[in-house]
Amino acid sequence: MKVIKYMVAGILILAATTHALAQKNLVMNGGFEDELEGWVDYSAKVTPYIYHSGKMSSAIFSADSSKWTGMHQVVSLPKNTQYILMSAKIKADAVSTGKNPWNGALFLFETLNKQEAKIGEGINIASVTGDADWKLYEKAYIVPPGITKIKLLFALGYVTGTMFVDDVSLKVITQSEFEKYL
Repeated sequence: MKVIKYMVAGILILAATTHALAQKNLVMNGGFEDELEGWVDYSAKVTPYIYHSGKMSSAIFSADSSKWTGMHQVVSLPKNTQYILMSAKIKADAVSTGKNPWNGALFLFETLNKQEAKIGEGINIASVTGDADWKLYEKAYIVPPGITKIKLLFALGYVTGTMFVDDVSLKVITQSEFEKYL
């Protein structure tokens, strides 16, 4: 009888631990409350004037449509990660339309192996043009074998205007949570 109690307790602890891990945001400083700490930026700034939550957001500004301007963060995935959910709140001010359909205020990601070599093509989560109020953009993704890191990118892709980014998140999710996004 004691063995069964210990097994049930162990299963409950494991389930609680797995669920807690599945809900942890793996992005460092996704709310930009610590300036741009954790982000590699090419032209990003933080602003205390326009934000979705907290006291800051990131702002990417471009007056030159011949350049790609933005920031990124490489996020390490826990071992044996199968499903992830990436999300961010984005606001656009006067973002021009570029020559290509993918030009705009962009939220995309790349998959990387252990050596941080890019595997496959980048995947676009959002491309926003014109004026747009804060909106949540998210993508659930099945992590292929050999992928150990995700590179989250925010950029003005060969357009002019301003892109605001806040509440960036990457979380490990379960298969049943993933299926909600199908």
